[in-house]
Amino acid sequence: MTFEFLFMQMLNGLTIGSIFILLSSGLTIVFGLQGITNCAHGVFYMLGAYLAIKVIMPLAGNYWLALVIAFLFNFGLGCLMEYTGIRFLVQNKREGTHALVLTLGLAILIRELVKITWGAVPQLAEVPAVLQGTLTVGSVIYPIYWLFVIVFTAAIMAALGFLFMRTGLGILVQSITMNSEVTQALGTNAPLINTAVFGLGTGIAGIAGVLSAPILGVEPNMVFDLLIVLFVVIIFGGLGSLLGVVVSGIIVGMIISFGTALMTGIIAKILVFVVMIAILLVRPLGLFGKTGIMD
Repeated sequence: MTFEFLFMQMLNGLTIGSIFILLSSGLTIVFGLQGITNCAHGVFYMLGAYLAIKVIMPLAGNYWLALVIAFLFNFGLGCLMEYTGIRFLVQNKREGTHALVLTLGLAILIRELVKITWGAVPQLAEVPAVLQGTLTVGSVIYPIYWLFVIVFTAAIMAALGFLFMRTGLGILVQSITMNSEVTQALGTNAPLINTAVFGLGTGIAGIAGVLSAPILGVEPNMVFDLLIVLFVVIIFGGLGSLLGVVVSGIIVGMIISFGTALMTGIIAKILVFVVMIAILLVRPLGLFGKTGIMD
């Protein structure tokens, strides 16, 4: 096992892990704030990818615009979903399974609509011209675009960390997480903040869809393809913890990268579950599991 092989697989793990981190961050933010398991999260991931390859890139040909529009579109769609469905369930203190069934049904419905609209054939998006090519580090040659995904993800997660830890909005979110009723009694518009944070999570999922399109491809079944792995990342890192998502996303990405290279993809995914179970036996709440966002 050469240094070049190890370095290459580490970069692959970071790239794959970056996509897991972006997707899981939205899920864990919503869970930490509202206790909602959003099975439709993959819908926003899928729509971000399809918007990029079917609408924005053919019409405008601007990758950066695709990232912005994918975020804004999915932010708005997520806010609408929270306002018209999730909020009712939360305010009426319905069981978590109600939200699960609602979001799962929406995911299946939208997946079928996408199949009808754009077909079911998998597609691979083109890497934008400015990010094409490779970078040579010693004897290792690596795609510039894959490195961009790593750096871009790091920037987004740093921005989220600042938002939830260093701003007034972050303080309000933390207070709503601890006691929503008391926070509202003090004059905070908790429902509005819940909607905005839900939309933020779905908007980030849209960005993840655009970023992953040239790497993992685009197809309707991507709604559910990564969902199980995302739940593993969240549980592994600790429910409601962004820091946990970052650490566990990198670990899971490394396991899949090295496991696939040394064995097979199926065995790599099995190893992810084995490691998660081992961690939960020692730390039942996950690596950083507590009660609020960014604990």
